[in-house]
Amino acid sequence: MPLELNEDLFGELWPYIVNDDVTDIKWNGSNLWITDLNKGRYKSLELLSDEWLKIFTNVIANSVNENFNISCPSLQAETRELRIQAEHSSVSGDSTICLAIRKTPACSRLAKQDLLTNGYANRFIMELLPCLMKAGLSGVITGDVGAGKTELEKYLCGFIPDNEPIITVEDTLEMKLKELYPLKDIYSLKISDSFTAEQAIRDALRLNTKWLIISESRGREISRIMEGASSGCVALTSIHAENVWEIPDRIMNMAGDSARVGFENDIFTFFDYAIKVKATYSDQGIKRRIDQICFFDRSNKKNSIATIVRDGKVLKSMIPKRIIEKFYANNEISFLQEYLRIMKDGNQNETL
Repeated sequence: MPLELNEDLFGELWPYIVNDDVTDIKWNGSNLWITDLNKGRYKSLELLSDEWLKIFTNVIANSVNENFNISCPSLQAETRELRIQAEHSSVSGDSTICLAIRKTPACSRLAKQDLLTNGYANRFIMELLPCLMKAGLSGVITGDVGAGKTELEKYLCGFIPDNEPIITVEDTLEMKLKELYPLKDIYSLKISDSFTAEQAIRDALRLNTKWLIISESRGREISRIMEGASSGCVALTSIHAENVWEIPDRIMNMAGDSARVGFENDIFTFFDYAIKVKATYSDQGIKRRIDQICFFDRSNKKNSIATIVRDGKVLKSMIPKRIIEKFYANNEISFLQEYLRIMKDGNQNETL
């Protein structure tokens, strides 16, 4: 039966469910932890009883027609704005239920903020982001869990021309691009045990999409993404890597045995850029920013990485010629003027 979001069901958690500033709710078996955009991550005074947890997880399990017991100790469920994960007490070290709720509203939090004022990005970066999408460049976003990778993907997709077809591939439908951008041509594919990421990406390419947006790449499906990028499809995905300049090695490891001869060269040919987002937690809230940006390039049979942003600061580093040519072709004059100014005098103060 459909899951109805109401105070009777969520009980002590309801104030956090309806609070737009709360992004994550976690019960670790003994304490309730809240992630709040304004307050950071903190331990709440509320306690959840075993009886309430059993009733709540039973309702959730019934809503998705799944069992939640010793034989089926993991429970997953989604609503339009929530992603729910629970672990049964039988697999817990202290015989308690663990519960995690992530809020996935159909909105772009970044689009609602003044990104310059709150320190998310400087003027140079803010000028660059739309250029990446309008030029049809394929990219990778990285960052720690909770850093805001999906939020950045959602924000960037707003700059895709409305008439260019987009297909998203997700294991949980968090991006909600169709609701965010109703004027765009968007279709969403949800992967599962019976419909793998590789199958979804293969089908997406057969549907003649221009943009392939993957919420997260975890394994060998990265090879399929590369195939799409090599055939003219623009790819945007997130992966886990410590730094943007380590992404080619990370992609090679993800591809494993499926990495054919020349695969590394293809990474530098068909992926154009990488962005790292970073989140800092404090009592004043969550501070997110774009921490690193680099471009990948393969010229004269050599692979290279040009890092242009590090620690949130613009470096006096050359953007590959082929990228600059695409910006010129799209008449991205405002960004190019800013870039040339930095390359000329190296003065970053006006852009920070």
